[in-house]
Amino acid sequence: MIQSLPDEFTANSFTNQITPMQSSSPDPFPATESDAPNAPLNPDTHEDENPQFLNVRHQVEYEGEILTVDTTNWRISTLLKFQILAAYTIFTLFGLAEQTTGTIIPKLQQHYQINDLYTSFIFLCGVTGYLTMALISNMTHEAFGIKGVTTLGTTSMTVAYLIVSTKPPFFVYLICSFMSGLGCGGLDASLNTWMGNLVDSNQLMGILHGCYGMGSLISPTLVTYLMEKKNNPWTWNQYYMVLSSIGAFCVLFVILSFKYETPKKYRYTTKIRNKKAQESIEMDSMKDSFEISQEEVSIDTESDDSSASLAKVLKSKIIWILSVFLFIYVGAEVAFGAWLVTYLIRIKHWAYKSSAHMSTTFWSGLTIGRMVLGFVTAHYFTTELAANLTYTVLSFAGYTLFWLFSFTKINWLLFGVVFVTGVVVGPIFPTTIIAAVNILPASYQVVGIGFICAFGGGGAAGIPFLTGLIAESSDAGLSILPLIVIVLFAVLLVIWALIIFKYAKSYKRNNL
Repeated sequence: MIQSLPDEFTANSFTNQITPMQSSSPDPFPATESDAPNAPLNPDTHEDENPQFLNVRHQVEYEGEILTVDTTNWRISTLLKFQILAAYTIFTLFGLAEQTTGTIIPKLQQHYQINDLYTSFIFLCGVTGYLTMALISNMTHEAFGIKGVTTLGTTSMTVAYLIVSTKPPFFVYLICSFMSGLGCGGLDASLNTWMGNLVDSNQLMGILHGCYGMGSLISPTLVTYLMEKKNNPWTWNQYYMVLSSIGAFCVLFVILSFKYETPKKYRYTTKIRNKKAQESIEMDSMKDSFEISQEEVSIDTESDDSSASLAKVLKSKIIWILSVFLFIYVGAEVAFGAWLVTYLIRIKHWAYKSSAHMSTTFWSGLTIGRMVLGFVTAHYFTTELAANLTYTVLSFAGYTLFWLFSFTKINWLLFGVVFVTGVVVGPIFPTTIIAAVNILPASYQVVGIGFICAFGGGGAAGIPFLTGLIAESSDAGLSILPLIVIVLFAVLLVIWALIIFKYAKSYKRNNL
């Protein structure tokens, strides 16, 4: 189908035709027959959709640059499949790195001679990096495009892990934690927003975050084995050489697979998406289906900016609500996983190896939940709102059972409870992102979802840091870890109930 383009795209911005992709140099991701249209697309012909959403791979000139625009359907694009695979590899690295820190806390405290309070500064530096990226996400995408953001993000992580592998002073270790947080925050925001607009987004996002769980699942067992083996055991820092090697591979992978995702392409595709959404809003008599105020919407529809500014986005209540929701969720999830080994050793007097296996059990369940329940959400729930409510209720129940059964000595039962809890906790993050894509206007999605992801991801450091403060300063100490998580999930239930109350009637599901 030949498509319309936004009115502000003048002859100065485009050539007379949008053409199938051709290149004089070999392309590692060649177009298949289904990727190329039979004839050039004419931007002067107005139909229902835009070239961005056609199942074709084509080129267009915009602001003096020839852009390669691919389909959003991964089934018919080799390039898109490689990009998705690159994203999955990066999120696996996320999990490997984050749970390495949690697993080696006892070793770090022994090596650096630090208490729980100083240990918590590792998480605080990470969250500072995450939140920094939340504030500059729009600027980095405008300046560097998705390719630049993903390349810089993976490079920042790789360099951080390489430095840590040398057993640097603790202050340098904290700087590396900040660098890793910068990289993770930028990648998290960029890849979540990008994948949330693809065909089969529920399923793809479930697998994406399942890869994080897979990395988190592998780390505790692998690190424990390497450090506890009888012959030539590893020291804690040697494992970071493995992480830096994987990071270097990710850098090369994103450079190749996202090579067409330039700053100008980012602005072009965002404007097209905005134009399509604005036309839909104008035809929709229920403009109040968005929490964004009427004044904000009218300003947005009149603006030529590729996306809403950060200042405008931060005026939206729903963006702050979703950000706080994910901050608490990610923080509770990671705090439980990161401090679980220390909790079982110090409070329950378990052996180090058994404690690490319990952590592995939790991340096993989380991985399976994200990979499997994404399909359940897509096929058995009418909306992501209902699905997330179900998952949050079951998670609350699971953590409560863990707390109750932790008073017993039936360890096998505790393993079962932790596994099932991980399963239902897993899909909450990706389901929340999909809900945000469906709730927010297109012009708010890039900056808004980027902020939500980065701010929410900061919970991975913020809540564990607070947990460390409690462990060090409270009389009860780390023994109240399960209660902390239970209270946090009770808050999540209240927040999500409010979101459902506001958006249940007007919610429009993305059927891509």
